[in-house]
Amino acid sequence: MITKPPIDELTEKAGDKYALCCVIAKRAKELNNKAELPQNTKTISYAANEFAEGLTEIKK
Repeated sequence: MITKPPIDELTEKAGDKYALCCVIAKRAKELNNKAELPQNTKTISYAANEFAEGLTEIKK
């Protein structure tokens, strides 16, 4: 479960929960194929942090 950053803040930034889910899931899937993550880091949490920091964005 993602607790940091808060889901409400991420949803506000994404526009809706569906868009948030899609962007984070897609990025997490990309991260699963790479071994760039620090140890003991979940790809979903890492993807959520990237989105919160503005490193990934939603293209419409």
